Amino acid sequence: MTILFQWIFAHFFVDFVLQTLKMVKHKQQYKAGSWLLYLHCFLHGLFIFLLTPGPQSWIIASIVLVSHFIIDLWKLYQKERAVYFIVDQVLHILVLISLWLYFYSPDNWLSQNWQTLKQSDSFWIIATGYLVISFPLSFLLGFATSRWRKEVEEKRQNPGVSLSEAGRWIGIFERILVYTFVLTNHFEGIGFLIAAKSILRFNDIKGEDARKEAEYILIGTLMSFSSSILAGLLTRMLL
Repeated sequence: MTILFQWIFAHFFVDFVLQTLKMVKHKQQYKAGSWLLYLHCFLHGLFIFLLTPGPQSWIIASIVLVSHFIIDLWKLYQKERAVYFIVDQVLHILVLISLWLYFYSPDNWLSQNWQTLKQSDSFWIIATGYLVISFPLSFLLGFATSRWRKEVEEKRQNPGVSLSEAGRWIGIFERILVYTFVLTNHFEGIGFLIAAKSILRFNDIKGEDARKEAEYILIGTLMSFSSSILAGLLTRMLL
């Protein structure tokens, strides 16, 4: 596994530390005609070569160099969107994992670990907990607070001031954090999270007619935190 971790480190180091913004813009402008694209791919191959033991090091480095060039060239012709960035990085990592599985992984390593994971009660309990507190619970809390949300939105002078679905995603991430704190027995982190949210929300609830909005935020926060804590405690009990 050390070899794979070294390769992944080398990938991120060359992609994000050695590659400057000027290099990226040059690649975007000239694409396959950019000499910096070739230099960038060469550096990936070089680092992999230096970190790969055995006579097959040059084969692996060559595959990484060529695959990185193909993936990067494909990305240069796409629009600048998060989805293409994610796909680009996932493809690079999959290449490294595939090479490691073929050249260095122990016999039947993948199938044995997959079987172990499939039969692990702890993994499926924890994964189910994360899934439930994210999206299903988001819809449930949305329904539970809908009548108060309508009252608050009617009172707002500028109802479109918030980002689209921002509250929903804030709730999802805060529940993930609370659930993680409970699982790792760091309940003090929940207090810091409540304090941070209170500070960030302070400017949103100032004014003469802010009581309803403050109460709505408090109800939603307490529901969100309580459900996450209960889910975390239930998960720990099942484990």
